[in-house]
Amino acid sequence: MAISMVEQGSYEWHVLRQGKVTGTTLASALGSPKVRDTLMYKIISERMTEPKIDDINSPAIQRGRELEPLARKAVEAKTGLTFTEVGMILNPDIEHFGVSPDGVYFESDEKKPPVGGVEIKCPDSKKHVEYLIKEEIPKEYLNQVKAPFLACDSIDWWVFASFDDRNYEEPLFIKMVTRKDFPDLAKDRKDLIDYLNRVDETHMKITF
Repeated sequence: MAISMVEQGSYEWHVLRQGKVTGTTLASALGSPKVRDTLMYKIISERMTEPKIDDINSPAIQRGRELEPLARKAVEAKTGLTFTEVGMILNPDIEHFGVSPDGVYFESDEKKPPVGGVEIKCPDSKKHVEYLIKEEIPKEYLNQVKAPFLACDSIDWWVFASFDDRNYEEPLFIKMVTRKDFPDLAKDRKDLIDYLNRVDETHMKITF
């Protein structure tokens, strides 16, 4: 396991993500054949072109970026844990796979691998209330929360947090999961490695 401390959103961070499966695309990498193929085209195209900085800047995305530090502090206050911002977690055993968490937790010091972390979402108020009622990690984010367990063997737990500062009664929803909540990690790891090998082979076929 290796941790890059590059600033998320920076040019260097985009270069690091280029041509990789990330936490946000893990669901596609483990998805249906059609979805996997579509992701493969994207990954190979990234490897064959200059790094592109995403310019998506919708009001919802901008709001999420602005609220993330406040949301992280709210999670820390609720849990009593302190999270460290990092650029990306990389696993040398799974080439071209990396996870950019919203924060990681070091049990003793930063010289040792992290044992936990946090994934933060700042949805609209309706979605936030849905998360509060269902009391579970939304299916659309489940693989994103699973990704750190694949990227780092030292990870024992991860926190999913939904934050809505407009909700004056329950602005924070927290759900913690552990490695035991993902019994198929070994299979997922094999499937991910197999998928990335196929991406590499396909890339080689069209360039040599």
